[in-house]
Amino acid sequence: MEIRHKVAIVIPTYNAGREFGCLLEELEGQSLPVACKLVIDSSSADGTAEVARKFGWQVKRIQKAEFSHGGTRQMAVELLPDDAWIVVFLTQDVRMPDRHSLEKLVGSFEDFHVAAAYGRQLPHEGASIYAAVDREFNYPAASRVKSMADSRELGIKTTFLSDSFAAYRVQDLRKAGGFPKINICEDMYVAGKMLLAGKHIAYVAEAEARHSHEPKLKDMWNRYRAMGRFQQQNPWIRASFGSAGGEGMKLLRYQIGRVHGEKGISGVLKILALDIVKFAAYKLG
Repeated sequence: MEIRHKVAIVIPTYNAGREFGCLLEELEGQSLPVACKLVIDSSSADGTAEVARKFGWQVKRIQKAEFSHGGTRQMAVELLPDDAWIVVFLTQDVRMPDRHSLEKLVGSFEDFHVAAAYGRQLPHEGASIYAAVDREFNYPAASRVKSMADSRELGIKTTFLSDSFAAYRVQDLRKAGGFPKINICEDMYVAGKMLLAGKHIAYVAEAEARHSHEPKLKDMWNRYRAMGRFQQQNPWIRASFGSAGGEGMKLLRYQIGRVHGEKGISGVLKILALDIVKFAAYKLG
């Protein structure tokens, strides 16, 4: 596929660890031509910035206190060269063994209605069933392009988008107002603005990355409380797209069936306990 527009890649980092060099090596081997490679580093103390420079990445160093998931990404957008048409955002903990993943993701922008796209996230090799099950449900094998019309079926999940492996058409991102200075759900916020403007969001299942986290109760509690606060502070999202509809029950049924098959009733009890923690934290906001 011929890439007609220049592409930039941005990775926010903080103490990315030993695996970060492996990711940069995988990105170096990607089939997609990349015009700009930018790391925004929050004053790492483990040599993350030096590793990025070794691989030829431009590094913008900020203080840790300056970081926010939305604000830092918007800072990166403002640093992009004028001829960057597509910006790909990754997190430092993804892996990309398929050398065509970025090319497949960016290929979705051949449809000019597509303003943003995200790829399929597979669990890391060796991940537990508890880390894998939500990834399997949220990132199915079939690609899909979402528009406002899909909100009748998907509800708020129409706005689902993940900046761990996502790309944006820069002009559409700017028209949507860019990323707000918030610490969670900046991708959902922008997706909602784009959909309301008549644009589409592409899920590209053929573009694969590995990304998952083992569930930790404290992290889960904090994350879902933050998500609940985000929804309270942005009522326009639910007002525009509705609730999760039947998606929540579909996920629960999938979790129970998948975990029971591997871990039996004890596994089902554990996944239900994790879901209760998520639900309670989200409702408390």
